[in-house]
Amino acid sequence: MVNLKIPPEKAILLIQGRIDDIKRLKRNENGPEYYDFVGWLSKTWSVVDEIYEGGDIHPEEIRLIGLPTCSCNSEREAHMLVEVYQSRLLDYINEIRISLQTKAR
Repeated sequence: MVNLKIPPEKAILLIQGRIDDIKRLKRNENGPEYYDFVGWLSKTWSVVDEIYEGGDIHPEEIRLIGLPTCSCNSEREAHMLVEVYQSRLLDYINEIRISLQTKAR
């Protein structure tokens, strides 16, 4: 069961917005620029905090994925992390959708 602070539909829209922003970051042929990625990450953490109840594992889990250790030569690492974040955010959307289906029964 997913415990949300906001309506599930709004949570899905917010998460999808973060995924859409990832797609914009990925358009750079060398991968996302370090500081663009850090900015995206900061907003993403705020969105996850806004969605999930206090004590929920999701905010901590998303932060544990991390970020590149420095801006030097971070393109490859940032590119891999973008994929991990995108996958995890899609998992969050699926969890919310499954929770909605369970409640509807």
